Amino acid sequence: MPQSIQLQKSGSRFTGSGLLLLVLWVIVQAILLVRFGIRTDLEPAKYISEAKYFLETGSLSSPNFWLYSTQIFLFTLAIKFNTGFVPVYIVQLLLNGIATWQFYRFANYQFNQRSAFLITTLLILTIPIQLFNCILQTESIFFSLTLIFSCYLLRQEKLRAKNWLALSALMIIILFTRPTGLLFLPGFLLYLLWIFYRKNGFAITAAIFVSGFILFFLFLNMALGSGGELNFINPFQTETIICGVPGIEGLADINVPDNPNSVQGLFYYVTHNTAQFSRLAFEKTKSFFFLTRPYYSSSHNIFLVALIVPFYLFCIISLRWWWKNKRSTMCYCLVYIFITWISVILSCDDWHNRFFLTILPYLYILSLPLIDRIADRFMPAKRPVA
Repeated sequence: MPQSIQLQKSGSRFTGSGLLLLVLWVIVQAILLVRFGIRTDLEPAKYISEAKYFLETGSLSSPNFWLYSTQIFLFTLAIKFNTGFVPVYIVQLLLNGIATWQFYRFANYQFNQRSAFLITTLLILTIPIQLFNCILQTESIFFSLTLIFSCYLLRQEKLRAKNWLALSALMIIILFTRPTGLLFLPGFLLYLLWIFYRKNGFAITAAIFVSGFILFFLFLNMALGSGGELNFINPFQTETIICGVPGIEGLADINVPDNPNSVQGLFYYVTHNTAQFSRLAFEKTKSFFFLTRPYYSSSHNIFLVALIVPFYLFCIISLRWWWKNKRSTMCYCLVYIFITWISVILSCDDWHNRFFLTILPYLYILSLPLIDRIADRFMPAKRPVA
């Protein structure tokens, strides 16, 4: 077994590295709070309105809002008990802190304190992610819960009842935090199957696989048809690459399915409008992976490309290590990145790269082997005694 895969258990202790990370995290959060304050305008206002509606009627104005209900119910409690919205900010901040610590523990568990410190520092300094802590919309809680879920899952070598219950509870909360929580289900199922297969063989594993993915598509179909603002054919009719920025005036002449907000409707669109879909998919792929935007300056776009391309190279170079040592972790990360990309080409990319930000921590994870190798040249890590 390579030295770098020897597992250190000190990630659960509050070490000197942990203290430095805590200080850095506090400084970053304080600067962002002073600079931007607690934002409740724009998108948060929609969830505040839904919270008031729920208090008045006992329900939500549209079924799709149940897929954002974690945030809505936090606002509901704040309004009900007249506490103001500072407690919502505190909840977001606490969850972010827990997610950051879990990220550090996972990296330390997989490699060592040095690499864990470096990659967690990078996460803390990823300001676009941290900034959402000050904005009381769903992204902050979603980022934090999914990272807590993933880091906890990827440390599991055996499936015990308490682990299963904890992961299932987290998954349910994630599904009601943002609709894109569904995108974590396939990776979750595959990771569980990896554990099951080693002990139960092919037949049981195949049964779980088929049942799990039927359940995934049923949930997906339900989410697509939940109504409200969701309209999955509109980006193709308007040739929209960036959500909210139509590519053409009017509507494109395409074959429109009878029920566009469904898996069958999306399949119909792709198979009956292949040329347009392929062209838009290429443009959305460039937008998603390279972060470029037509409303950014050329220098800004070049800077973004120069910033992200090295991480792709780090990830590609590191894949050999993951394949050799920890395929389950590699597959989990790649499956989530792949499914998020597919969801973008089947809809549109976000104005502020929010969809890309959800995959960024997993790019950091995938790049860990090369980061560890490079760091080892300059500051060799103290390995635990076998």
